[in-house]
Amino acid sequence: MDLKYLASVLKYVISTVLSVGFAVFLLYHIIGSMKTDVETATITQTAQEEVTEYDAYFFRGETLLYTSPGQTGNMNFLCEDGTKVAVGEEVCQVYAGSASEESSITLQEIERKIKRLKNSNLDENVSYSDTQLVDTTIFNAYYTLLTRMAEGSAGYAMAKSDELVSAMNQRLIITKHVENFNAQIDALEAQRSALVTSSGTVAETVASSVSGYYYADIDGFENIFSSDKIDNLTLDEFDSLVSSAADMSLERNSEGGKNCGKIVTDYNWYLGVAINTEESRAYTEGYSYTVIFPYNSDVRITMILDRMILQADDDRVVLIFRTNSIPEHFSFLRRQSVQIVTETCNGYKVPISAVRIVDGVQGVYILEGYTVKFRRIDPLREIDGYFICRENNGTAEDADMLELYDHIITSGKNLYVGKIIT
Repeated sequence: MDLKYLASVLKYVISTVLSVGFAVFLLYHIIGSMKTDVETATITQTAQEEVTEYDAYFFRGETLLYTSPGQTGNMNFLCEDGTKVAVGEEVCQVYAGSASEESSITLQEIERKIKRLKNSNLDENVSYSDTQLVDTTIFNAYYTLLTRMAEGSAGYAMAKSDELVSAMNQRLIITKHVENFNAQIDALEAQRSALVTSSGTVAETVASSVSGYYYADIDGFENIFSSDKIDNLTLDEFDSLVSSAADMSLERNSEGGKNCGKIVTDYNWYLGVAINTEESRAYTEGYSYTVIFPYNSDVRITMILDRMILQADDDRVVLIFRTNSIPEHFSFLRRQSVQIVTETCNGYKVPISAVRIVDGVQGVYILEGYTVKFRRIDPLREIDGYFICRENNGTAEDADMLELYDHIITSGKNLYVGKIIT
């Protein structure tokens, strides 16, 4: 065997394998340099709100209705709460005859349960992702209930206990334990109707003395938080109203008539909110603000800042908001927590982790087709790991700026303008 020939062949084979191996190695790294695993996100518009929560007090113009003196029978209310009525329209029937004190007490308890369950139902158009708001309401109601009971304010404590139960019922709906309380409400209304009509004959039918919106219940604050006090209200007077107890004497008038509801006579109603002077700089008298009502299924109402009440010896300001909007099934519980939107920032939501500085310009890489490009951004606000960036207005000055529906690269290595992503 020719050893020289074998050595030559072996040398050739080895050199060939090494050449092919080097070529594969080189090709692998060339392809690797062209291929990059990236993650992208599509740019959409977003609105970020600046919201502050306060305790608010409701002011309304209300006229109380009473039966004739001496009437003590059970009542049959002819209108749902919030029904618009005209002057002379019948709103309530008073029964006389076989009514007993026991049946009257039972009827009052049924009416209280019905109101509590109606306040428990949530607006079907509102969706909840957690229980934070209702849990706050439960805590506040429970704390206030204990405080008022210790002070001996039985009437207010009773109203607060109803609020507490309603909030706990709302939590059952939010956590999907029940859908609503409609069946229980229907059963109680049928029980109430049967009890009322068994009381005897109709002794009196009460008609509205004014036009407005009818409500069957009173809370004792009708003459305290009255809208006719708004124009001349001072900060000291506001404090006095807030510390007032419910006037339970309103259950009967001076002639001995029994209360059978009230008529809200003014189209406008008001919110009074006490804040500090520093916070008041975010508000401008005459401007409109969005007010969110967590106790009313987070309903949003646009209200005008009607007045800003200041006092020289006090570092607080009372804001008076006004509106004529009354959403369906809206609860006018005198004191409620509200959230006021002081500012709304509109723009593009961009993860801060995706932001880069290229040639001294702040921006993000985007993927246009298979090509990496760079787009300038103009951050307006930083919130929870994101920038809210100004929207592209389509002008020549914004030609290099991030646009709606751009695919920004949120994760990737070795990025540069013009790189091809395969």
